[in-house]
Amino acid sequence: MILNCDVGGPSPSSQITIFATSVTFTLRSLISAPLYNIFGHRVIIPSALAYVLYVDAFLSTSYAFTIAAVAILGIGAGFLWTAQAGIMMSYPAEQDKGKTGATIGAVIPVVNEWNSKDSAVKQSTYIAFIVIMTFGALLTLALLRSNKVVRADGSRVSFHKISNWKRETIEVLKLFKDPRMLILIPLFAGSNWFYTYQFNGIKSPGFTSIRARDLNNFLYWLFQIIGAGLFGVFLDPTKIGSRKARAIYGNILNLVIITALWIAAIFIQKGYTRESVLAPDYVKLDITDPKYPGIVVVYALFGVIDAMYQDYIYWLLGTMTNDVERAARYGGFYKTIQNACNAVANQLEAKKVSYMAQLIIVFTINVVGLLLALIVAKGIPDVTIENLEDGHAVGTLVGGQLEDIGDGNGSVHLSERLSDKVDKSEV
Repeated sequence: MILNCDVGGPSPSSQITIFATSVTFTLRSLISAPLYNIFGHRVIIPSALAYVLYVDAFLSTSYAFTIAAVAILGIGAGFLWTAQAGIMMSYPAEQDKGKTGATIGAVIPVVNEWNSKDSAVKQSTYIAFIVIMTFGALLTLALLRSNKVVRADGSRVSFHKISNWKRETIEVLKLFKDPRMLILIPLFAGSNWFYTYQFNGIKSPGFTSIRARDLNNFLYWLFQIIGAGLFGVFLDPTKIGSRKARAIYGNILNLVIITALWIAAIFIQKGYTRESVLAPDYVKLDITDPKYPGIVVVYALFGVIDAMYQDYIYWLLGTMTNDVERAARYGGFYKTIQNACNAVANQLEAKKVSYMAQLIIVFTINVVGLLLALIVAKGIPDVTIENLEDGHAVGTLVGGQLEDIGDGNGSVHLSERLSDKVDKSEV
């Protein structure tokens, strides 16, 4: 229950804090998978509480405290989202990996600020975030350790014992030699890059009124949930085709929608510039403006494609492993690239690069990333092969079960559950 806190556009000073968060997030993401694999999901609790400290910074007048809070947030976020990736990619059975609430977090400022004529956000908005996020962090106590989780079909999620630093270091370094990971770098890079333009360009405080920004924000995250649900249903059913076919179809669907939205954004962006919205006589876009419905539809659909783009990445990574340790490492690598590039995007905004230039840059990155991802999509097998113990493939792990490969006729048959066959997996 980590809520979206984007209730307004960032000031120049906040761009520094965003950059600090991105940098620490990047560095911590690289080592967060080893920590998760060694200490387990309990690292989520202090990581989630880092978000509470971050919201506290909005109520503080101390600039030093703000910088410290966002730096700590970067550390916590690295651990939190890597753990989330490990859980999301390994806990579900293979046929459920596409079905993975920011809405409440967006509703709070909409209701609280609807009739506000001020540019500042009310303190009660932040207090509401603090209470709900603290509760969400404590809910983590209800999570079971992965090796105690049993799926509905009786299969277990994890069979690994506690890992160690030497093994984790070697495994993380191997990711930088994995061709699939290297090919996917542009896709990872674009996954958060678009936030910088969307939250500072179309939703710029100079371009839109505070209630228009809040409504945009609410609809963005609401449609993100809708997009995630619909796209998850699209990715999982075998009726659509083989897993490779679904990977290709999902890629093409992402590519078509994101291209259409960025083209629509270009037409919107032609109507104003960073400089024009600063003119004394400039009238901010409000919900009563005749132009607003078309713009808010585009913005809401950005929420849909955000969910689809992120879900596609996680689903694609999930096809590469059913193992919680590998899933955490893949998630850590993804977050490392994502936030390193997010720091670059934030620096472009801090340097006041034109909104149109930023739009064209992220448009290009998204398209290139999806086109390159087709290479990986075309190599996806219908079942996930795990390398266990000595590095050799001993079978095909499907939903926690071990299946023998081949009987001379190319067919695959079930032998026994992995929990019975592989008792001493990697340490």
